[in-house]
Amino acid sequence: MILPLMFLFLHEREPQEVNLFNKINEYRIKNGKTALQYSDSLSYVAETHSIDLFLHFNIKDPCSLHTWSYSTRWTGGCIPEGKNDKWGIMYNKPKELLGMDVYAYEIAAMNWDKKLQMTPDELLDLWVNSKPHKNVILENGWPKPFKRMGVSIYKGVSTVWFAE
Repeated sequence: MILPLMFLFLHEREPQEVNLFNKINEYRIKNGKTALQYSDSLSYVAETHSIDLFLHFNIKDPCSLHTWSYSTRWTGGCIPEGKNDKWGIMYNKPKELLGMDVYAYEIAAMNWDKKLQMTPDELLDLWVNSKPHKNVILENGWPKPFKRMGVSIYKGVSTVWFAE
């Protein structure tokens, strides 16, 4: 399922998405970082990826949740855990989908049941207790500081995009 570009202007954020956005910013502030601005554009990228993962991700594959299916609108491919040479598949999505020339990164989580959604509290707890995800949220080790964030929660799949 590919969302039309007008989705950016018609979709109102769900309360749990707003809650997750706020919780991530509260966590950042508590840890000495600045709050990030909400981005409709990055939320569109997040929503597109959440739907793509919901429809196409197979937990039996050796791929991480940063993997994208093959599409005429974007470059797809499997990003195996720990294979840094494949990260371009993920990094380039804001540019491929919206023409945004930014340094961007995502964190993702999926309830394998896909019928159950983790709460914003559960998602934040999961991510801050994983060193790589916590480093993204707090932009530890990143070449450029993040300024914007987009959030999506869709049928058991949650993605958050960060960009300069």
